[in-house]
Amino acid sequence: MIRLLKIDFLKLISYRTFWVLIILYFVTMGLITSSGMEFLKWLVSKGADFDQVDILRVPLYHFPDIWQNLTYVSIFFKPVLAIVVIIAITNEFGYKTIRQNIIDGMDRKEIIASKVLFIFILALASSIFVFLIGLITGSIYSPESEMRFMFRSVEFIPGYFLDIFSYLLMVMLFSMVIKRAGLSIGITILYLPIEYAIAGNLPDSLEPIIDYLPLHAINNLVRVPFQRYVFMEIQDYVSMHDVIVVLVWSCIFIYLSYLTIKKKDLN
Repeated sequence: MIRLLKIDFLKLISYRTFWVLIILYFVTMGLITSSGMEFLKWLVSKGADFDQVDILRVPLYHFPDIWQNLTYVSIFFKPVLAIVVIIAITNEFGYKTIRQNIIDGMDRKEIIASKVLFIFILALASSIFVFLIGLITGSIYSPESEMRFMFRSVEFIPGYFLDIFSYLLMVMLFSMVIKRAGLSIGITILYLPIEYAIAGNLPDSLEPIIDYLPLHAINNLVRVPFQRYVFMEIQDYVSMHDVIVVLVWSCIFIYLSYLTIKKKDLN
């Protein structure tokens, strides 16, 4: 495992675009997700009207709400990680490093394993980063600092990890099939509206399958939390059913990626 990670890391260590995107991802996500209350204070100071609602009393960063709020917002930054994965994989085809790895003795299962490990590390690093932001901002803004409040609903962090991990596995599959960075990025961007258009046009009899479509299943892990502040009912937990569906899709993405590279001419 360590050997596979080292091989992938050595390919990326001198690649400036990779580091620029990674730094951009963490800096941008960190600044935006941690500054929500300061942004609301600025709006109020400029005279923004929220229909007589005291927006500063909305507990966006209070424990335990913060875990669902923070992970939901952080998910919108995952396309940056998708671009990182696309570039890392398509460059291997462009520069024929996968072909060279096979000549040097790696089998195709190890190549897929190395990509899955790379994606796992990206998703894990992002999840730890979001967890730390949650602890820090929650400690600053939340009136409750007892452990029983701090870590209630923290299951949204593993849910966030699975969301990022499975989404990047899907992106890996696109990259393996297409092999070109620009086209892979385009397909990744277009797939969301395509899937939602398909879901929106399904007959009523097939509506039950909508939540089993790949992106719908992934997006169901962390549901929209903000309706709770206008007294609407939300799903404020990570459903085990949703987890199982996404785990199945993750296995499918990995297997299809393996079949793709197994049958692909790497010359």
